[in-house]
Amino acid sequence: MKFHLSTDTVCDVYKSELRERGIDYISTYYTIDGCEHKDEITRDDELKDFYAKIRDGEMPTTSQVTQNDYEEFFGEMIKKYEGDIVHVTISSGLTTSPLAARHVAEQILQETGRHIYIVDSLAATIATRLVVDEAERLRDEDVSAEEAVAFLDDFVNHIHTWFMPTDLMHLKRGGRVSGPSAYIGTALNIKPILRFDPAGALVVMQKKIGASKGVAEMINIFKRDSAAKPHKVYIASADSDLADGMLKKAKLARPDCDIEVAMIGPVIGAHTGANAVGITFISDKLRSEI
Repeated sequence: MKFHLSTDTVCDVYKSELRERGIDYISTYYTIDGCEHKDEITRDDELKDFYAKIRDGEMPTTSQVTQNDYEEFFGEMIKKYEGDIVHVTISSGLTTSPLAARHVAEQILQETGRHIYIVDSLAATIATRLVVDEAERLRDEDVSAEEAVAFLDDFVNHIHTWFMPTDLMHLKRGGRVSGPSAYIGTALNIKPILRFDPAGALVVMQKKIGASKGVAEMINIFKRDSAAKPHKVYIASADSDLADGMLKKAKLARPDCDIEVAMIGPVIGAHTGANAVGITFISDKLRSEI
């Protein structure tokens, strides 16, 4: 093993699984019921409880991983391990946490000569999970940190993520859409379809009348843009009753791909609300070409 791998918990791999895979992690934070929690979720039922509270009207909030958090986390890692570290982060288009990680990594290099390489996933949740999966493969194949980072920095630009939040009133409560837009959109059953753009920011690309049409459009995009070679595909689910149907449609579209449903964790789920659904896949096209 030529490098050690770490990530933040917005990759939405259960923490027990990360430990089993030998991947260190720094916990992200969310607040619900007036209490701040570290994302240490390890089971579906914990997430179902989280989304049940949202359905009951709770409005979770999130906070960033700070420079102090990274100083402690990376400090422990360089004591624990010898050799290089590759760390996969949430998109810098969503938060400044990756910048804090880079700053601390640069400080550690100057002070100790130890290399901590930061890979910006330019995404979150299941898309970051794809980057972590690939980084783990490279680690286990004994690729050097420099080679792995060069590969991953290109790889992230070939990961396409499309998703659809369904609860516009949750988005209104969180200040992410205006009141009139939420009320009109809800009355007309309008569902926005978003994607991560080349800079890792979320942009609304389309609006569909009804969730079924939104799911159908995302499957059409998947069929159109997914890579020719078989690859891993994730269906994102914020405890969504749409996920299983979307999974079946995706498997019909690409029976050669390994496709599974993965739950959206509390940090991203706090922003999407319950029942959001999406898809992440690898494309031969760059994000900038779409």
